[in-house]
Formats: sequence, C-alpha cells, structure tokens
Amino acid sequence: MRAPVGTIVLLSLAAVLYAAMMSCLADAPGGDAFGRGLALAYAAILGAVLWFVLAAALVIAAVKGRMPVWAAIGLVALLPLSCIAVWMAGDAVGRGDSSALLVPALLPPLFALYALWARLPALHARLRAGVVSAVIGAAIVLLTAAPFVAMTRAALPDPARDARLAEAAKVQEQEQAKERQAARDRDEAEFAKLGPDSPLESYLVYLHAETYGARARAGIGRLTNRQADAIAMLAKGRLLDLWDLRELDLSPTADLCQAYGAALAGAAGKVSKTQSNYLGVALDLEGQLPNIRWLIANRCDLGQPLGLLAGNVRAVADSSRMTGFADTIDALARVK
Repeated sequence: MRAPVGTIVLLSLAAVLYAAMMSCLADAPGGDAFGRGLALAYAAILGAVLWFVLAAALVIAAVKGRMPVWAAIGLVALLPLSCIAVWMAGDAVGRGDSSALLVPALLPPLFALYALWARLPALHARLRAGVVSAVIGAAIVLLTAAPFVAMTRAALPDPARDARLAEAAKVQEQEQAKERQAARDRDEAEFAKLGPDSPLESYLVYLHAETYGARARAGIGRLTNRQADAIAMLAKGRLLDLWDLRELDLSPTADLCQAYGAALAGAAGKVSKTQSNYLGVALDLEGQLPNIRWLIANRCDLGQPLGLLAGNVRAVADSSRMTGFADTIDALARVK
C-alpha cells in the first residue's frame, strides 16, 4: 500500500496553521482592546485557511480512501458550521471565557484524524468504518454545537446572570478608576517636585498636557537655566523636542542661533532616501517653520542649514506638500 503522501503534506500544513491559530487565541485575553481584536482577527484568518486545508484533506480521503457515504454527506454540512463555531468560540475566548478554547483546540485534530484514518484502509479491519465515523462525528457535532448553544443561552433572559455581570462590570470600573486616580496622583507628585532649578526637559513632558499645560509654562518661566538647557538639548540634536522656542520664553541669542542651526543641519541630513523614515523626518521638520521664522526675524543666519534642508526635501518630495515645503525653505534661506 502506498503512503498517502498528499494527505500527509496537507495535514502537516494544517498542523502549522493550527499552532499559529491557537497561539493567537491564547494571546487574545491578555492584551488591550486593540491587541485583542488584532489577535482574534489573525486567528479568524488562520482558522479559515486551516479549514480549507482540512477540507482538501477530507476530499482526498473521500475520493482515494474509504469513507461511508453518510459520513461524507455529513462533513459537507459540518465543515462550514464548525468553522463558524470556531470563530464564535474565538470571540468568547476574547471576552475571557477560557473554556471556549476547547472548541478550536479539539475540532481540527478530529477532522485531521478522520482524514488520516480514511486514507489508511488497513486500519478499517480493526477500527470499523461505521463506529469510527459515528464516534468522531458525534464529537465534532457536540463541539460544533457548543458555541451556538452558549450564544442561545446568553440571549435568553437570566436576571441572576445579568446581576452578576453588572456587579462584575461595576467592580472592574471601580478598579480602573482607582488605577487612573493612582496614575494622576503619581503624575501630580512628580510635577510637584519640579522647581526653578529643574532641567528644562523635565517640564517639556507636561507642556502640552491639558491638566498641566498652564502650570508647566509658568514653571518654565521661572527656570534659572532654561536658556542654557535649550542650547544643550540642541547640541544633542534634540531639535524636535523644542517645537516652539517662543513658548519657552527663550532669547534669540547668537549661541541659541548657532546651536539651532547645527541641530537643523543634522536633522536635514536625515531627509535622504538612504535613511529610514525620511519623509516622516521631513514632515516633522515642517513643524519647525515657526521657530525658523522667529529666529530669522531676530537676525539669525540659517542660510546654510536651510539650503541643505531645501535641497534634500526637494530630492525626496513625493507630493505638492513636500515641494511647497521646499519652496518655503528656499525663500526663508534667502532672507537677510
């Protein structure tokens, strides 16, 4: 008897898909809403492909192996229904019902086992076709029906269950509220530690937060070293951390102008197709236009870094917006 090579190949592929699907389902309950949705979506896609592979293996088993006619007819109905059942079970797993994981965990192996049995007629003398088909078929029917039964039961009125769910939701909301308040208290305690001798960057993380914005701006105004700190940040290339120099109550001194020009030249060098995310860098630098205009208005010579930036932006421009940005930079570079 020749080995069922085609069936073995298909079942090997099914095993890989099965492992990937189960991994996604196992990860789903532990993530946030976005991560959970992504894991369930991947699991659903992998499950659909897995069912196509299992269907192909079963078709080969029915054609080239031995399978009762009534079992083959039953599989025509059970295959799509079981796939839907796995999707429903996956949703239940995502909602925290770990017991629903049994449905996707057991159904594929049952189909694979039956396909392999049907392709090995030598086993039929010991394992009668009718008995094996009935036992495996009954298990498949029960597992397929489980998510549908659970959904039906969930749709029926159940005051006790609804009360438990409402209480659980209330407890969860209270816990989340406590966590949010604890986070706010930690942020408030950290902010309260700041003072006139704090580094400028300590205030920047609060500057555009709705709760701390006004207080952060007032605190920055009282910093004794904000000018030196800003220059030091620019010397480290942290140009994008300083979105609005005027907002920081800085003076357009020669040292600030020189540090800004060097930082701008360094950032302009990253606007190149040899660099990753070069368009993202160009878009970020577009946000520096208010700083550039303010410094030029205060007689800061940025001609060299602006010329470099304009040329690089024009070289990578893929839209009228980027071309317009390059034109604006060219015009600012000519301002004396």
